[in-house]
Amino acid sequence: LSLDQNAIATRLAILGSRGLVGFDPGLDSYYHRELPFDYTLVESLHPRLNNARKIVEACGVAEVGDVGEFIIQGTNVKHRVLLETNPPYCSCPWFSKHQGRRGPCKHVLAAQLYLDGKGDSCD
Repeated sequence: LSLDQNAIATRLAILGSRGLVGFDPGLDSYYHRELPFDYTLVESLHPRLNNARKIVEACGVAEVGDVGEFIIQGTNVKHRVLLETNPPYCSCPWFSKHQGRRGPCKHVLAAQLYLDGKGDSCD
C-alpha cells in the first residue's frame, strides 16, 4: 500500500472495531476475518464512536495551533489531541491507561470526525 504507517494503523483500528480484522501474535500479522453478525449494527453499538459523534454535534471540537492539534471538550475538562503522532495522542485518562493499544479514544475519534467534515455546522 502507498499509505503511511499512521494511515494504516487508523484503518486497522477501524476494521478491528468492526470485527473485520484480527491480529495473530504468533505470526505477528493481521488477518481478515468474518464474524456472524449484522455489520450495519456494529458502528451503532460502538460506544466511543457514539460518544465522539455527540462531542462533534455539541461543537466540542476546536482546531488549534499546528495542523492536527485539537482541543476537545470532555465531560468536565478539555483534552488536547494530536493526530499527527503514531498513535494519535490524547491527554485523557483512557488514552493514558491504554496508550492507543485498544484503538482511539472518543476524543481522537471526535477530532477525526471533525476533519471528515462532521463539524461544519459549528464554524
